[in-house]
Amino acid sequence: MLFDRVYRLLIGKGKAGVEITGLRINFSIQKTADKNPNTNKIQVWNLLSTTRKQLEQPDTRCLLYAGYAEDAGPLMMFSGGVTHAWTKFDGPNVVTEFELGDGTQEIRDSVVSLSYGKGVKSTQILNDVSGKMGLPLTLASNAPERQWQNGLSHHGSARSLLDKVTKGTKLEWSIQNGNLQVIEKGMVTTRQGIQIDADSGMIGYAERERETKAETKPKKKGDGKAIEKDWNGWKVKTLLMPMLNPGDRVLLKSRAVEGIFRIEELTHTGDNWDGDWQTELKLVDPAKPLGKKKSTKGGKATRGSGSGGHDNVSPDDIIEEEDLDNQMVKLDV
Repeated sequence: MLFDRVYRLLIGKGKAGVEITGLRINFSIQKTADKNPNTNKIQVWNLLSTTRKQLEQPDTRCLLYAGYAEDAGPLMMFSGGVTHAWTKFDGPNVVTEFELGDGTQEIRDSVVSLSYGKGVKSTQILNDVSGKMGLPLTLASNAPERQWQNGLSHHGSARSLLDKVTKGTKLEWSIQNGNLQVIEKGMVTTRQGIQIDADSGMIGYAERERETKAETKPKKKGDGKAIEKDWNGWKVKTLLMPMLNPGDRVLLKSRAVEGIFRIEELTHTGDNWDGDWQTELKLVDPAKPLGKKKSTKGGKATRGSGSGGHDNVSPDDIIEEEDLDNQMVKLDV
């Protein structure tokens, strides 16, 4: 599969953006179901000096597609913003490194002032907050709903309002590929799940994992109590599966285990000049299947020719990039 790997990197601002396809690239894309922004890293070799200066400007956008040419081609793997960029010299090579954040700028800068009358529902609030943040909302049509009998008003960060609405509605929120994703707490998205087994790219066998995390929750100011939380699940390695995101469901078939699980964390890694392209998944159980109910936006599934011939989600079905992708012009890199 070494020579079958393809990628497409779009980075910049609107018409001033650059499309990179032929240079050496190294990526580490880490995603979790947590509400804190996903942080990632991409390195690109031997860009022109003028291009490097252009791409090192603050608040540029980045879209990374990757995959296998004989499969479904490059699929959306990351969409977000560049938080830091710099260049280093390694012998005859010039390596430009980008630190990326998924929703970092939107969470940092979004302040909302909203006021609602009696009977407002959580769905309306979530739609309004996502609009203020400039992020498409992915919300399952069968998600739990809450109504505020006495109305609701808020002036402050969008993040704090999201926390308030989802906590009271037994939902969880995160930002995945530039979308505000809201699902039932601990459950799975309505995106098309895939099967992972030895025939569809799994590397080795599923490994059982258990972690104990210590958390501190204050009783009052200046005080705290240590709480231990157990995490049980499975670690799975596969060939690169760029279409997967936290909260998605998978059907895992391995010698040690078989069942439907939720993706809690994942890491996509690869270098098109060296080593393997892989996806490492942390799966938790149980994850209840949600059937075929569709989400209000971003959950449309298409028939694809993904690894092992399973259903995949096209990048165009996950996110619409109205500026960078559609207006991209090719420059010398």
